Amino acid sequence: MAKKEMIMKLYRPKIGVAPKTWIALSVVFWVPVTALVLVLFYLFQGVVYEETLGSVKANLKASRGVYEQRGEEIEALLVQLSGRPEVRKAFSSKDAQALQKTLLEFGKNNPHVDILAAVDENQRVLGRRSARAGDILNIGDILPMALISGEATSSSELVRKEFFSAEDETVPEFAWNAGITQFIVSPVRHEGKVVGAVVAGILLSGDPWLGNAVYERFGVDLALFAGTSPETALLHATSSLPRSSWALGQPIPEGLKKEISLDRPYYGVLEVSGVKNIVAYEPLRDSRNKIIGVLGVGMPAKSITAVVFNSIAKGAGVAAVIGLILAAVMTGVIRSDIIRPLNFLVTAMDRLKKGEMDISVNLTTGDEFEKLGNGFNTMVDGINEREERLKKHNEVAKLLMSTLDLRELLERVLKIAVEVTDSQMGIVYLVEGAGESLHPHVKYGTKADLSPLKMGEGFPGRAAEKKTTLRISPPAGEAVPDEAMELGFAKAIPKEIGYIPLVYQERVLGVLVLGSSTNYTDEEVQLFDYLANQICIALDNAIMHQKIQEMSITDPLTGLYNRRYLNTRLTEEWSRSLRYKRPISIVLYDIDNFKAINDTYGHDKGDEVLKAVAEVMRNRVRKQDIAARFGGEEFVVVLGDTEEDDARKFAESIGGAIKELSFEWLEKPVTVSGGIGTFPKIDVESYQELLQAADQAMYKAKMSGKDRVEVGSGADVKES
Repeated sequence: MAKKEMIMKLYRPKIGVAPKTWIALSVVFWVPVTALVLVLFYLFQGVVYEETLGSVKANLKASRGVYEQRGEEIEALLVQLSGRPEVRKAFSSKDAQALQKTLLEFGKNNPHVDILAAVDENQRVLGRRSARAGDILNIGDILPMALISGEATSSSELVRKEFFSAEDETVPEFAWNAGITQFIVSPVRHEGKVVGAVVAGILLSGDPWLGNAVYERFGVDLALFAGTSPETALLHATSSLPRSSWALGQPIPEGLKKEISLDRPYYGVLEVSGVKNIVAYEPLRDSRNKIIGVLGVGMPAKSITAVVFNSIAKGAGVAAVIGLILAAVMTGVIRSDIIRPLNFLVTAMDRLKKGEMDISVNLTTGDEFEKLGNGFNTMVDGINEREERLKKHNEVAKLLMSTLDLRELLERVLKIAVEVTDSQMGIVYLVEGAGESLHPHVKYGTKADLSPLKMGEGFPGRAAEKKTTLRISPPAGEAVPDEAMELGFAKAIPKEIGYIPLVYQERVLGVLVLGSSTNYTDEEVQLFDYLANQICIALDNAIMHQKIQEMSITDPLTGLYNRRYLNTRLTEEWSRSLRYKRPISIVLYDIDNFKAINDTYGHDKGDEVLKAVAEVMRNRVRKQDIAARFGGEEFVVVLGDTEEDDARKFAESIGGAIKELSFEWLEKPVTVSGGIGTFPKIDVESYQELLQAADQAMYKAKMSGKDRVEVGSGADVKES
């Protein structure tokens, strides 16, 4: 199609337009800059407010960690204390004097613990540091929960002022009628039975430690409100005054009170003592899930506004200076009338905008405008070429992203690459193993028997190793067997071969090989990188999809880890145990008489039992432990860094919890038999042998009457 040519000749009068240019540039510059400053201020203020609110929320989560940190430390110390033999003996014999001595010693080493008491299994106080005993210790549900479960427990409780008088008569005045306290309860066992518990409490009311720690770490103000209801809640703790915006004893603000009354967190702007703050507050609950207060953090909003304004003001100042300099330079350079050629070019651009893609201009001015006209023509040609290329690129991207099947994707990749680059031969190699070899997966236009290549071997290996595209023109008369093109009646050597590495995020996925009977054009060469980028994205998605399918790690019925994942983790835990010389225990369970359940009640009921047993294990294992379904009605729990005695206690507690399960359709309780294997107590060479020892121990439990746990030995492994 012939192009529509526009012709213009300009005869310029020699008159300057510097004054007109200066005025025009000044108006064009200052009006948008002023408007831009205003728009940026309001726009970025909102953005920064949102970013700050997100940061405050994150700081609240971190502050909760600081809030709970001391309790976790005390919990660890109490668990250690309650496990001491002399403490167990003192609880068993109800020796108040010995318990008081122990509590005094513990309190001396941990001065921030305000409450220390020893209670029996009926919650009756056996001893305090103040020597007062005999009363019933009532601190919500935390104490009975710990005595029943036998596990250390912690919670925040709202305790009346009179409660502290039994511990210390000098209760701080800032406790008001009630004080918010972190309680930690560690049960004490003697001869397998809970005989009491050690109770510790940290009074947070009026203590600036938490607020100071949060401020020093995160730079935000903390406020801890406490009360029997949001209407009566007062500020009990904050950072050291007068740095904080809050004041001790201050009632909870109305806006915050309303949200907490509706059992909702509060995120946003809150006015505190006449100052707007960006805050995040969440309800604080006790062991009975009752709201007893609010914990939150905040920071003044005015500092954010100042930061936004100063940043934009600096940017506007720099822009103003640069704009004025450019205006002055442009004013000095422009010496001729620019309106007519500009209008001429603008008209051509408008026609281009309306869709006349075949337009060109012939601008004869003898200066830069003539070059601009030539540039316009080049631009139109480029737009047409780019549209064609973009259309082709979009089609490529759409086709590549339409499947996650690896084999189908590779065949589609090769087909597309051959078509868009007008190639007659193609091969796709993928990296396999530990990234040390390339394996051919699909090919086109060649029947050559391709072999795997090492990294750096041959042109594909060199391209992968260097992560660089190689273009090779084979010498005439020399055979290239691996890349020979099949013409149906004969083989031909490509005129040019491209070896394109497929690299995604610095990771080599494979190599695309393309061969052509002619030399590739510049446009086709430009497609190499584009194709590689698009292929890498689709290929990485497909590979990841395949790995996810292959590496499914959970049992679909119980939700516990499956045996394949168990083997993977056991390999890791075994290596870690050997490396750090730490013990590892394996507990193998088998549900007693499970076949009878299936035969009598059906497999649906059997599945119900399996799910319930799995739920017990899931709820009782530690985060670092591994609970898995071993197969059928067998389950395995891997206890890292756990000695035999502790493993036995754990195994028996699991068995007891399972025995307490209730099924309306089942007359007898569900029981399990368990076997324990502990390394290095059992001298084995691999985790498989340790698992075998646990299996033999479980078999002994079965033979000894079931519903019990047996400990394995090295002899069991040798016998088997």
